[in-house]
Amino acid sequence: MRPALLPLCLLALSLAASSVHARCPYEALWMPDSPAKLPEDHPAMLAYTGGRHLQQQEEGDNEAPASAPSDGFSRESFQKGAGTCEYKNPFTQFDTCVQMTGSNWDAEDQARAYCEGGGIGIPGTVGTFTPGAVCAAFDDANFAGVCVNGEGEADETASAFVEVEGNLLGSCDLTISGCETFGGGKWYAAGGKCSKESLSDDVTTSVVDVPPGTSVADLAEGECKLQAGIAGGGHMDIDAFWSSACANSNSSYSMPRRWTAVTETITTQQENRSRSVGRVWYDVGNNRKREDSYLVEGELNVFQNAKNTTFLHFGPQFYLIDWNEDGNHTCVIANSPVGILRPNWIIDSEGYDALSQYLGTEYMVYEGEYRRVKKFRKTEPLEDAYMIQSFDDQEVWVTPEGEKRRPLNRQTPGAPFQGDAVNAYFNHSTDFSDDVFDVWKTLDCVEREFNRSQFQEIAAENGANLTEGISGLNMNSSFHVDSSVFQQDCEECDIVYEIREVDEESGEADEAEGDASDGSDSEDDAAASAGGEASDFSGSEEADGGKIKVQWSYSAANNTLSLEARLSDDVWFAIAFPEEECLMEPAVSVIALPGDDAVEGNSYTINSHSLSGIRQSNDISEIPRFETSKSAEGDIVISLDKVVTGGFPLSVTWAKGFERKLGYHGGSGRGCLAVAPVDTE
Repeated sequence: MRPALLPLCLLALSLAASSVHARCPYEALWMPDSPAKLPEDHPAMLAYTGGRHLQQQEEGDNEAPASAPSDGFSRESFQKGAGTCEYKNPFTQFDTCVQMTGSNWDAEDQARAYCEGGGIGIPGTVGTFTPGAVCAAFDDANFAGVCVNGEGEADETASAFVEVEGNLLGSCDLTISGCETFGGGKWYAAGGKCSKESLSDDVTTSVVDVPPGTSVADLAEGECKLQAGIAGGGHMDIDAFWSSACANSNSSYSMPRRWTAVTETITTQQENRSRSVGRVWYDVGNNRKREDSYLVEGELNVFQNAKNTTFLHFGPQFYLIDWNEDGNHTCVIANSPVGILRPNWIIDSEGYDALSQYLGTEYMVYEGEYRRVKKFRKTEPLEDAYMIQSFDDQEVWVTPEGEKRRPLNRQTPGAPFQGDAVNAYFNHSTDFSDDVFDVWKTLDCVEREFNRSQFQEIAAENGANLTEGISGLNMNSSFHVDSSVFQQDCEECDIVYEIREVDEESGEADEAEGDASDGSDSEDDAAASAGGEASDFSGSEEADGGKIKVQWSYSAANNTLSLEARLSDDVWFAIAFPEEECLMEPAVSVIALPGDDAVEGNSYTINSHSLSGIRQSNDISEIPRFETSKSAEGDIVISLDKVVTGGFPLSVTWAKGFERKLGYHGGSGRGCLAVAPVDTE
């Protein structure tokens, strides 16, 4: 069996448990309701998302405990408990050993049932429980350390790890990050080889994909940002958006930021061959995608329980909709580990250890005729697999963003149970209404969290027996070959191949260096920067095409800014004062949530991009007064006083949603302005 069946979706992330639209490699191993889903602390899941946990979870869910100092514990302190659970991970082919340290395991029957009865949570994996035993990894020369889950709880476990040199899944980077970021565990080096201090940034650092010479300081927060890790090879960050400033936006082989096409998807595995038709819509400027799919050929199965499905991907969130033949529907909301597919994914070598290779010009059958195409492929390092995309080389596609080349065909490695997929695209267009993304608003959608404790329940619902292997897990894909290829550029294509990775921290450093480069700030500017020394002033500004109107006045007598902001849309609206210019966090904020007759408003502290980092606080001294209301014209109004202690200019961030309920704002749903006396703007 091949190692590490990674759920690598470097293509269109179509995470629907009941869909056969554009396939992602190994989607059966990560879609929320799949009985074959990997645990989220699996090293492959970590490599996929670069160690970034799913966002918008319940408060505190993604806050991993801090690790104790590596020199404070010995490996012997973890060699305890009722015994060990040992098994071979079928995806990594690593021998795995867990010390059963919690009080729940004192009863041998409970420990044995967990280990040998499917509690491990990986299909077809049955462990061996040995009472009173100690994991052999503690004595291994390459002992890495220990990951403790549920520390101090009745179901506490301590997994002993060994560093596997030359194997990404067995590296310190993925092991430590997998423990703390995805597993919610606590890592102890315990005298082993892997300490948190040695954790590298190669897998976990996000980059901003911009042309040479561009400074991150010139971009908005999240603009052109890639998902960290391997997933950055295909996906933007969950909080990112794409713009004309991003790398290769003018290339013919970078998709328009807004486009749609009719789709046909064929899976090729003989036992489960299927064909579906539908349509896909992309809006990368707002990090959102919709895909409709209808099963024309093939049978419904454990992974597809409806013929007619819709999949919505909005940044950090999925909506999975089944349109049942009886006229009813089901709509499930799930968290996403990545943003949507970025337009230029196939033509660069971004993404951890990925390579893009131009394969040349050839002819393929398209709509019953031979069509000349340019073909590219991109490797994925953990699976020795690759994806192929072919662009029309005969006819130019004229779009509002300039001349483009239509994507005609995409081929992806087969997920278990479903085989390789061939995706064809027809009737391309850039003209469609935003209403296509609103289909979920009239439905009764239910959030469904998925974690290890629910694994057996989900499997039982789908008729899967976790103590038996699941058929269909074969490796007959024609794309699972040695992918140790060299990068091959397309010299005749309008593609810029210079290194475009700009570390976010570097951009900030460049900005700081530029600000301090000549030391020529005037005395007047310095005086104006000392907030309390500024004279009274007032001002106003419009944003979002005139939908947002902001006016303010400053009183030097009490260092207070009085501000009123109006939004003409009937959606949630926020005004924030960030510590860093134009960022969303950390910040203090007032958020207005409109209802039919009134507008609910509260003040908040914002400490992260996820909803769990937005916390209501009614005693923010910086905002001594605020009001939210609806005007006679129907505008959403926020009125507040802000105590100014840090001088001017004062950065003010605004954000608005797609609906009344607080949620994702989209790439175009946020902006900022600077409040300052006229002579310091």
